[in-house]
Amino acid sequence: MSAVKGSTQVALRWNYTLSPGSNLLLTTFYIIDDGNSDAIGALSPNNIAAVNDMNDYRTRFDISTSEVATLIIKKVTEREEAVYQCKLTMVGNTWTYEIRVIVLGKTYNV
Repeated sequence: MSAVKGSTQVALRWNYTLSPGSNLLLTTFYIIDDGNSDAIGALSPNNIAAVNDMNDYRTRFDISTSEVATLIIKKVTEREEAVYQCKLTMVGNTWTYEIRVIVLGKTYNV
């Protein structure tokens, strides 16, 4: 997906359908940049969101409590060009899917 540099409240949405009887324990969001993976934050099944207090994540990101599996980029900068992962942890199973964000209007060094 692409996002324009300077845009605000950009939602990254992961759509999924749980199998009947699945028990969702936690939804966790990660940023994968240069091969390193950091947990941005998580959403509990009772809609309590927590964004980690590292790498300016609380300034840069929010987790929607009204939409399923939605990470919000508060303001798009070059720093947000990365791969984002959503991980669903269920009893006896996990599901992960990634979204690559490409920042448009980026400044390139030539």
